[in-house]
Amino acid sequence: MIGFMMYAMSMAVANASSVVLSKRTVELNVDISTAKLKLSRADYVSPVVKVLVPELADVTILDHRNTGEGAPCLATYETESPSDVIQSNPQVEKIKFDITLKKSVRLNPEGTACVVHLSEEVDGVIRGFQFVHDRSLFVGERHIDDCR
Repeated sequence: MIGFMMYAMSMAVANASSVVLSKRTVELNVDISTAKLKLSRADYVSPVVKVLVPELADVTILDHRNTGEGAPCLATYETESPSDVIQSNPQVEKIKFDITLKKSVRLNPEGTACVVHLSEEVDGVIRGFQFVHDRSLFVGERHIDDCR
């Protein structure tokens, strides 16, 4: 039984594919201040520095708002202090963000259909710190012949 499960898992990985549907760069206003930068645990295992970027809602397809946050957001794992990003210089700046939309397809566990997911990743650099956020959405299953 364990051998079959290992085989099935290896086949699922071998039969997985991903294609970039869209990749673009946008420039958005970011309020780099204590009003929009914070240490938060919402939807994360431990606290991370997040920046709220309301304009992300206008240029993304998936929902990048974490539970209880006041706007879509991105997180950095490169510091644990919002003041490291603010750098005693709070202001609104234009920041470039890369937005990548992908379709992922893999066989279902039974090998009878394929499972399709849409994922979207947003990333940008704010004052030397890499900020990222990603979301994934189950789209549905497709006929086995369309698993490509």
